[in-house]
Amino acid sequence: MEKGWSFKFRILIKKEDDLWVAHCLELDLVAASPSKKEVEKDIVAIIREQVRYSIVNDDMQNLFRDAPKEVWDEFRACEERVKPRQQEYKTRKKSNPSAEFPPISLITNKCWSTPLATCCA
Repeated sequence: MEKGWSFKFRILIKKEDDLWVAHCLELDLVAASPSKKEVEKDIVAIIREQVRYSIVNDDMQNLFRDAPKEVWDEFRACEERVKPRQQEYKTRKKSNPSAEFPPISLITNKCWSTPLATCCA
C-alpha cells in the first residue's frame, strides 16, 4: 500500500572523547559507539524503529520531538562549513504489510568535538 510519504532527518555526528555520537535533530534520538561506521548504522536503526512504531501504532503526533537548541545551533554551524551528505534508506518490507513505512532520508553533518567544532565530511 503506497502512502506517498517520505521523511528527512538531520543528524549531527561528532567525536566525544572515545565515542562517536549521532544525534537525530527532528526526533531527539541519540546513538553512541566507538566506531563512526557503527554509530551511523545504529542511529539509522533507531530512527527506522521509531518511525515504524509510530506508523504501525497510528501515533504520528508523538513521532517528532526537537533536539535542544544547542544541538541545532551546532548542526547549523557545521552546515555552514561543509555541504551535508544526503543518503536515502529504503525501508519498505513487502513481506509484512503492517510494517511498511516510507523511505527515510538522512542529512548528516560530521563534526569533530573541538572548541572550534571543526567539520570533517
